[in-house]
Amino acid sequence: MDIDFDNLNSVQQAALRRLALELTDRIGTAFIFCFALQQHESSCAHCFAQKTTKQWFKADILLVYNESEQRCLYDIQHLANNLSTDTHQYTTVVLSHNDAMQRLATGDVFVCHIFKRGALLYSQTNALPVVQGFICHETLLQETREGWRRWFNNSCQFMDCAAYCLVECNFGLAVFMMHQTVEQACKAILKVMLHMRPNTHNLAWMLKLCSTIAPEIAGVFPRDNPRDKTLFNLLKNSYNDCRYAAGFTVKEEEAWTLYYRASTLLRIAGELSNRRIAAMELLVKNPSPQA
Repeated sequence: MDIDFDNLNSVQQAALRRLALELTDRIGTAFIFCFALQQHESSCAHCFAQKTTKQWFKADILLVYNESEQRCLYDIQHLANNLSTDTHQYTTVVLSHNDAMQRLATGDVFVCHIFKRGALLYSQTNALPVVQGFICHETLLQETREGWRRWFNNSCQFMDCAAYCLVECNFGLAVFMMHQTVEQACKAILKVMLHMRPNTHNLAWMLKLCSTIAPEIAGVFPRDNPRDKTLFNLLKNSYNDCRYAAGFTVKEEEAWTLYYRASTLLRIAGELSNRRIAAMELLVKNPSPQA
């Protein structure tokens, strides 16, 4: 197990237990795992105020729901990610029980890794299924390269389209192309780093998952003030608004700001993923005894 809750204080551990309880109350649940835990601490000293210290954490969760659940995957995903985040932050990946068991049987790296090394928060049966243990690193490298080329190349091509639209002063279409740039870049990161491919257009959800892997991503699209929130919502909603909203308009300054931010994400995605692929190539050339 890679996730150690002993590193959290008692209040934070209680928060995770409440999370598991709230999820099982909302959704018919078979398993809940925590597969990423990122801790933060900030302190503030001020001449005109008392010194303050704040601690919080971000947790990435895998929820496997029962087949008795009648709601669709989209609704379950929404319920699982629509929790109060006043103090801590959670991002939940949702799979059906049948899907998870099939992935375990076929050796899916994302699911197998979590079942072997994640921290179990809840089990309906108090027993875990058998996990496929063998990983062919050469095959995994090939699949990772293919996914990386597909999603990252798509991202770069959408970025080229966005640049063309900016030159043509078509700012609304430019922002739509940036939405696609960010979506494809996130999918490239998640494919390379987590060996998963999310079937969603939800930028906020994917960026939260990516920011646990690379904390600097959290600062690429800030939402700390009304202006930045408006900009991100403009980007997020452009997927539908650009195609269907008759009055969809974007200011030139907004389009260029989002362009530079998307460029930053693209750079981070390239650097991060190339490092991981290089490490995988080294492992294939010089396998360790445990690999």
